[in-house]
Amino acid sequence: MKFIRSLLPVLLVWVLAGCTTAPTSPPSPVETAALAVLASDAGLREKARAGQELGDFGGPASVPALAALLGKEHLADYARSGLEGIKDPSAGAALRAALPTLEGRYLAGAVNSLGVRRDVAAVPALQKLAIDSESGAAAAAIASLGMIATPAAAKTLQEILANGPLALRVPTAHAALVAAEHLARNGNTAGARAVLNAVVRALPPGHLATVANDKVAALSGASGAPARR
Repeated sequence: MKFIRSLLPVLLVWVLAGCTTAPTSPPSPVETAALAVLASDAGLREKARAGQELGDFGGPASVPALAALLGKEHLADYARSGLEGIKDPSAGAALRAALPTLEGRYLAGAVNSLGVRRDVAAVPALQKLAIDSESGAAAAAIASLGMIATPAAAKTLQEILANGPLALRVPTAHAALVAAEHLARNGNTAGARAVLNAVVRALPPGHLATVANDKVAALSGASGAPARR
C-alpha cells in the first residue's frame, strides 16, 4: 500500500503530461497514397493531382514532401496549393523557411501562399521583401501584407504609400483596401481609417482614391469622426 502511495505523484504527472500533449494522428490512407505518388516516378499530372489532394487531406506528415517541391518547375504551384490547404502550422513554417532559398516566381509564389494562409509569423520577412526592389517579390509581399492585415503589416503599407516607389503605389493601395476590410472586421476601425487615409493622400484623384475616401467616410460615420481628404 505504501508502494502504491509513493507512485501516485509519478502517475499524476504522467497523466497530466498525456492530457496536455496532443496526439499525432497517423496519415490517412488518402494522404499516404498521395505521398507515395510524390515519392514515385509518376508523371507530372499524377504528381500535380497528389499535391492538390494533400491540400485537402494532408497533415504535418505531408509538409516536408511538399516543401521539397517549392522550387521545382511544373510542380511548385501544386506544392504551394497543398501547403496553403494544410491547417497545421508546420505548413506555414515550411513556407517561411523556404523564402531564403527561392528566387523569381518561386519566391513570389511562396510569398503569395503565406498571404493566403494569413501567416502572421511571416510579417517580418514580408516587410523586408516589400521594400527590397531587388527581390522581385515586392509586389507579392505587399499583397500578402494586405491579406494578413495585422497592425504592423498595415503600418508597412502606409509607409510604402507615403515614401515608396511610385510604381508600387497602386498595388499597395489595392493591398491597403484589403487590409482595411480585415482591420475593420476585427474591430480596429482606427487602423482601418489610417491605412485608407494613406491611400487617399498617396494617390491622385481617381477610382482607388475615391473608393478609399468613401470607406473612410463610412467608418467615420459609424464612429462619429470626420472623414479626411
